[in-house]
Amino acid sequence: MPTKNNMSFDKLRSAIFLGFVAILLITFLYLIRPFIYAIFWAAIIAILLHPINKFIKKYIDMPAISSLISVILVIVIIFLPLFLLSILLVQQSVQLYISFAQNGSIFTNVEGLTAWLQRTPVAPYVQQVSEQWSQYAVSAAKSISLFLFNNIKSITQNSVTFLFMLFIMLYTLYYFFKDGEKIAKYLSFVSPIGDKYELMFYTKFRTTAISTLKTTLIIGGLQGTMGGLLFWAVGIKGAFVWGVIMTALSLIPALGTFIVWFPAAIIMLATGNIWQGVVILVIGTFLISTIDNLLRPVLVGKGTEMHPLIVLFTTLGGLILFGLSGFVIGPIVGSLFLATMSIYSHYFKTELSSN
Repeated sequence: MPTKNNMSFDKLRSAIFLGFVAILLITFLYLIRPFIYAIFWAAIIAILLHPINKFIKKYIDMPAISSLISVILVIVIIFLPLFLLSILLVQQSVQLYISFAQNGSIFTNVEGLTAWLQRTPVAPYVQQVSEQWSQYAVSAAKSISLFLFNNIKSITQNSVTFLFMLFIMLYTLYYFFKDGEKIAKYLSFVSPIGDKYELMFYTKFRTTAISTLKTTLIIGGLQGTMGGLLFWAVGIKGAFVWGVIMTALSLIPALGTFIVWFPAAIIMLATGNIWQGVVILVIGTFLISTIDNLLRPVLVGKGTEMHPLIVLFTTLGGLILFGLSGFVIGPIVGSLFLATMSIYSHYFKTELSSN
């Protein structure tokens, strides 16, 4: 029978060993910190496309070849279209920059607004504003064009870094496709929480990633496409650029594309383009925003089983803390928190019910 001293020594030895493991884990995470986003997106793509990779392995019983084919499919289906769209975006952004830098024509026609304001209590201030409008227009045009130009220049300057991180991501993705099941089994083996709860965590992670990306692609794509076509139809310059911006802003629940099309409608009305402004308001209110309100609860709410408020705050918080990757990281953290609370409530069900 072990003595009390032996039991204390065993506990101390276990504590020292676990502390040593924790230190090494923290050091390891610090070492791979520069590549964490590449690893994260490789894991997301590997999980999302696991059925396709599994289907390829079914007919090509060589893990190295089937994984390489899966990576090539990812490049062709995802990254090649994104690359071509990026080139088009840069070209149109430069054209928009040149247009704004040369003149502020979309801001300069305010006769309709001036005439209407002359019949309101703010009439005494209208004359001064209308006289200085050209200066305001030039300043606004320079600010917008400078913002676009600086971002394009930043993308160009960081292209080498981006290509390197893309290579790291694809290289990691190859091994996730090839050895993903072995990695998952090993993590399941060393995890102390049990198979049942590991499955719960994995399910939450996968459903959240799928639903958030599906929401982004469907809602963002629809809203951005309709917004870009709407701007093109009413004659707003750089319609493709604004469409891409609306696609990106659609990540923000509740507000989204409203941030773009509503000010555009007001500017159109203010500059005397009445029918264009009315069309933007009508289509933006009853079509673009309606798609967001109808599809988002279905695609996000059911897939992640999260309250709309949690979806809103985790998405916004993720975007603020982690940048573009935050639109996936935020909801995943929220869903894993809810999964943890579900495990907690299940594990301590008896104690909680007795209180």
